[in-house]
Amino acid sequence: MMRASSQEWDGQDRSSSSAASRSSSSNHVSLEPPVTQSVRHRSLNSPIDSIHETKEEHAPESNSVHIRESVIGGLTETNHAFHRGGGPPGGWDNGPAVPAHRRRMVFKRNALWWLLHFIQVLVLSIIVILLLVAVGVPVSDNGVPQPGDYTKMEFDWKTDPRSYLKPMDSNFTDYNVLLDAHMHTTYSDGVLSPKQAIDYAIANGYNAVIVTDHQTVAGSIAAKKYAEKHHSDQITVITGMEYTCCRIHMNLIGINKSVAVTPPFPSDDELRDVIDKVHDMGGLVIVNHIPWSNATMLPWNDARLPNNPTREQLLDWGVDGFEVVNQNTFDLRSYQFVQENSDRLVALTGSDMHYPGSSYAWTTINAENRTAEAILDEIRNRRTSFLLDASGTRPLQLAPYNKNYFKYAPWGLIGDYFYGYADKYTGQYSFQGT
Repeated sequence: MMRASSQEWDGQDRSSSSAASRSSSSNHVSLEPPVTQSVRHRSLNSPIDSIHETKEEHAPESNSVHIRESVIGGLTETNHAFHRGGGPPGGWDNGPAVPAHRRRMVFKRNALWWLLHFIQVLVLSIIVILLLVAVGVPVSDNGVPQPGDYTKMEFDWKTDPRSYLKPMDSNFTDYNVLLDAHMHTTYSDGVLSPKQAIDYAIANGYNAVIVTDHQTVAGSIAAKKYAEKHHSDQITVITGMEYTCCRIHMNLIGINKSVAVTPPFPSDDELRDVIDKVHDMGGLVIVNHIPWSNATMLPWNDARLPNNPTREQLLDWGVDGFEVVNQNTFDLRSYQFVQENSDRLVALTGSDMHYPGSSYAWTTINAENRTAEAILDEIRNRRTSFLLDASGTRPLQLAPYNKNYFKYAPWGLIGDYFYGYADKYTGQYSFQGT
């Protein structure tokens, strides 16, 4: 009886195996997990059957369905690992087969996600690097090179403003001094050397200048030495400096020693101390370019130099005068204020030359001689007028392009944009350390 049953079951096993092979070859998909005959008849206690059961039970485990969750753009996809031949060599199916078009779609989505992720990381890395370079270049010791190469510029023309201009004061017809009372050199943020600055002044019709570099008299002393050695019969140089902070800019003229720098945002008392110190040194204090200082700056919607002292305050603090023309800007209100207080204030004009360009105004003085002392004496006595050419002088000369500028300009422009926001609150217009 047992022998017959054994043969019967052997036949059923072979029949089941053959059916599984046909099912696999016809790509039949079963939604039920594969179950072997030996698993169904675990009641058999034969050692052979036990061995067969062990093998059959472990086979599906090694080829079982593996489910992997992957998030692609917020969509959860289930990927089935499967045998490409339709099942393991044993002939049974290991789960639902994934259609080819579905596999391609999942692959494309994975590839697209990784590509976009790579591009995002790459772009962010480039932006960070550019910002670091951009901010680093403007604040480095050398900074961004100038767009033009000014080192070889020469000024070989001569302008005579007397030939076509008349003084603002029609009664001021006799004068022997044409003064530029405000100019810069490479000792601060100007692009011309002291030598070039003097040559530029002579070419534009000045026979006297006050060199006023930011926070130092060194530039004016160097210019004075050059002028006395090479152009003593053509031009007189008066020493001075431009006291520069984030509240006000003032020219300190007729001094031979630099005045100590105050904090970027000095108090009223600190400003008074500067004025008093200059007077103690025998110099004069001239308030510069009030329209420029009070011009509205965006996005702050505030003055370029916030908390700029009023003209009335400055008069009370003891300043000696006001710059009524700066570059091509005529400060009518300051000119009127000087006229209203002509017994205490003097009016001067300045090119505020940082880059060579047109000249617009010349302070006229009738001095006993063209020495610095004689000119300063006339200024102290408030005997000045000025010539004004709103169109500016000709000719103009452009500096040759500086090739190095184009290497750093992109980074410098980006850096200036971002650095300007921080610089605004840390002393942008104090020029400290220049």
